[in-house]
Amino acid sequence: MARVKIRDTTLGGDGDYMRFAWLAGVLHGLIGTAIFFLTLHPLRDALDAHSLDLAKIAGAWQAMQGLVLMIAAVATRSKISAALIAGGTFISCAMLYFIIFTGLRPPIIVIAPIGGAIAMAGWIGLFTAKLRDNS
Repeated sequence: MARVKIRDTTLGGDGDYMRFAWLAGVLHGLIGTAIFFLTLHPLRDALDAHSLDLAKIAGAWQAMQGLVLMIAAVATRSKISAALIAGGTFISCAMLYFIIFTGLRPPIIVIAPIGGAIAMAGWIGLFTAKLRDNS
C-alpha cells in the first residue's frame, strides 16, 4: 500500500499546515458523504423536497471540496488556498445544514454564499499557484 508523503515535515513548516489541510479534507469528505447517503433513505422521509435537494447538493459539494483539500495537501504548497477552501466550505455547509435541519432562516444565512465565494477564491488560488510553479 502506498503511503502519502506530505511535503516539509519540520515543526511549524508547510508539512504541519498541509497535514491540517489533509485532515480537514478527510473530515469534509466524511461529513459530506454521510449527509449525501443519509438523503437516500433516512432523511428522505424526514425532510421536505426542497430541504432534501439542498442536503444532497450540500453533501456532494462538501465531499468534493474534501477531495480537493486532500489533493492540495499532497500536490501543492498552497497553504492560503487550502485554508480558503477549508474555511469557506465549513462556513457554507454549516449554514446550509442549519437551514436544512432546523427549518429556520435567520438573517445570518447570507454567510452561506459568502462561504462559497471564499472556497471559490481558494480554487482560484490553486490555479494561480500552479501557473507560478515552474516545476
